[in-house]
Amino acid sequence: MRSVPGAHWNPKALRWEFPSKYGPEFRNAFSSWTIVASDPADPSLKEGSGGAPGALISSMTDAMRALKYSRRTIHRYLAIVDRYARFIDRPPGEASAADATSFIAYLERELGASASTINQAISAIRFLYSRVLGRDAPLTRRPKADRRLPGVLSRDEVLRVLSAPSNLKHRTLLALAYSAGLRVSELATLYVGDVDPSRGVVLVRKGKGRKDRYTILADRTKSLLEAYVNLYKPRTWLFEGKDGCHLSIRSIQEIFYRARDRAKIAKDVSIHSLRHSFATHLLESGTDIRYIQELLGHASAKTTQIYTHVAKRDCLRIRSPYDSGDE
Repeated sequence: MRSVPGAHWNPKALRWEFPSKYGPEFRNAFSSWTIVASDPADPSLKEGSGGAPGALISSMTDAMRALKYSRRTIHRYLAIVDRYARFIDRPPGEASAADATSFIAYLERELGASASTINQAISAIRFLYSRVLGRDAPLTRRPKADRRLPGVLSRDEVLRVLSAPSNLKHRTLLALAYSAGLRVSELATLYVGDVDPSRGVVLVRKGKGRKDRYTILADRTKSLLEAYVNLYKPRTWLFEGKDGCHLSIRSIQEIFYRARDRAKIAKDVSIHSLRHSFATHLLESGTDIRYIQELLGHASAKTTQIYTHVAKRDCLRIRSPYDSGDE
């Protein structure tokens, strides 16, 4: 978007805006984004054009900001509502409950959306109707959640991934992600002062649910951090990107993927797997699950209990009968 002449980011509305001279082909190229033309006379903003009207987008943005929704949630909800408006091809205010149901079915049938993605789409549409349009929200029932076990690396695999990058900044970033059990968004937005090596803790500001928390810092990570800070001298963000901003989530993900491939890890894992591995390894070491819940910042213990299904507990130490049979 930065390369498009005249395009700019509107921080108040939390959206990209571009001159109206760009036509439908331009909008279609960014179909997964919420893009609103900056010219109010642009016909693409008129009701029934197949996209969410600009006034509706603005109203929904204001409603979510008033409730202190996170930027990530705002972006996602706006993208869903914009796609919903294009799907029904008329203003959402004129849609029926059947239209909303058809849209959710389309997400599952055509796009193969997971239960969590469908639940998020339902939440966005219900917010639109109840909070913005002042109507009874459709889609009162939600799909049963998928029960998928998280991808976990062994301790040896974790060490191979952490030692794979030749770049000190990348090694430090991955080591901190694992040793503190951080989400990628939390890792990206760490301030320099959020890491306290003397106390061995990391302050996570406004984690999921806008909650602050402390988590632990491994002794082995302290020396890496000291060398990294002395070499790179970060000023505001611990892991700075371009233009003085923090590294993007996408950049951090790519750093992990390169390290994973260099370490020759065949598992289908992402950087979030370092957080899963952190929790699983603590559980296997005998750490009380209530402490793990607090370190991870989970609101419910049920979320943390998923790791009891992947940790190598007593039942997984049983020898297979194939190993005890005659050769």
